[in-house]
Amino acid sequence: MHTINVRVTHKKADIPTLEAVTFPDVKKALEQICDLPSIKEAVILQTCNRIEVYVAAEDVDVGYHELMDYMMRSTMSKMKEQHAGPAEEVPTDVLVSHVIEKGAKFHDVIETDFHANALHHLLRLTSGLESMIVGEDQILGQVKDAYALAKKAGTTGPFFENIFTKAIHVGQVVRKKTRINEGAVSIGSAAVDLAASVLSTLEGRTVLLVGAGEMGTLIAKCLSDCGCGRFLVANRTFEKAEKIAGELGGEAVPFDKLTGTMADSDVVITATGASRAIIHREMVEEAMEGRGDRMLVMIDVAIPRDITDDVGEVPGVRLFNIDGLREIAEENRRAREMEAAKVEEIIEEELSLLTKQLYRIDVEDIVKALYAKAEEVRQKEMDKALRILGNSIGEREKLVLADLTKVIQSRTISPIADEIRKAAEVNDREAVDVARRWFLKEK
Repeated sequence: MHTINVRVTHKKADIPTLEAVTFPDVKKALEQICDLPSIKEAVILQTCNRIEVYVAAEDVDVGYHELMDYMMRSTMSKMKEQHAGPAEEVPTDVLVSHVIEKGAKFHDVIETDFHANALHHLLRLTSGLESMIVGEDQILGQVKDAYALAKKAGTTGPFFENIFTKAIHVGQVVRKKTRINEGAVSIGSAAVDLAASVLSTLEGRTVLLVGAGEMGTLIAKCLSDCGCGRFLVANRTFEKAEKIAGELGGEAVPFDKLTGTMADSDVVITATGASRAIIHREMVEEAMEGRGDRMLVMIDVAIPRDITDDVGEVPGVRLFNIDGLREIAEENRRAREMEAAKVEEIIEEELSLLTKQLYRIDVEDIVKALYAKAEEVRQKEMDKALRILGNSIGEREKLVLADLTKVIQSRTISPIADEIRKAAEVNDREAVDVARRWFLKEK
């Protein structure tokens, strides 16, 4: 079995491309991917700045092409839906041109890794080295959740159990043995820092947080510590907004009063899981009426975006999205370069152990078949011997004979099994293939 990783991340993709690649229903996508003939296991990691698909396949080439075809179909379908007007009202040549243009863009930003390179990327990911904010802790929880969802969906097995258990373990180890996350900011705290830098200070300011999910909760914690005048929490489920606000000293506001609440705010930070924009230009124009020169800073950290692009054209509004956090992310990266080198050393050591472990898993079916055949022969010969001896031996002698044959079997088969495992560890495919032909009768 081999690992394939296909991803689109903040490193190459802009926000519209990330939105186009996003899976609206991750569980459904997992099941559809595992229905592909060559795909055995699958995990999807989807965050505000990355969409990553990990699959396990016996044949890497076939698995890769089936996965890419699926992702292209999914992305093109979404792009058609997002094109202006229903598909039947759009001229065919315009629609085809649009799809080709977006498809080319998709190929420009997609990244792919196979085998050990895919594993290396995953270990860097859980260690925080691949994050926009280097060293942030949230990604570790996101990988855990992604694996848990795949496991619940029935799209993982022993192969990915070993890989993701190791990846999560490595993420925990590097945070204990290095200072990669010491004082590290998150996307949420970066958004708060950005708002403070634009307004010079958040002291005495009113901040509205829209969204009470995982990211919203992180932002709320940052707001409770930042010294702002007051912070408000709006969410479609009012009880969730009340819970976060109550725990962190904020104030819950009804979601249907969003426009009026924006009018009273200095900063609006959005982090919902909505499938399409929830704040439009008309709402913001209404909120800005009567504010005079008072600026409204709006920061959208959601994928897909919560705020439409044209909101940035409203006088007095400063609109930022994930791309606006890149400068803060770059400063954070430079500050952690020394610790990152230490993390890389740990990753290389753990990757070597993981690779050996996985290759052994890859030949365990051979070893299992070897022992099963040996046991079949042992039992057959034991039965023959007992029939010859008849009643001349008692139960104690039978047990001694059974133990003796088991010892002979073990001492004969164990060295062969060890050699098969060693061949797998050093990737000696020729030796492994011979073992498969001998003991599994595979051609």
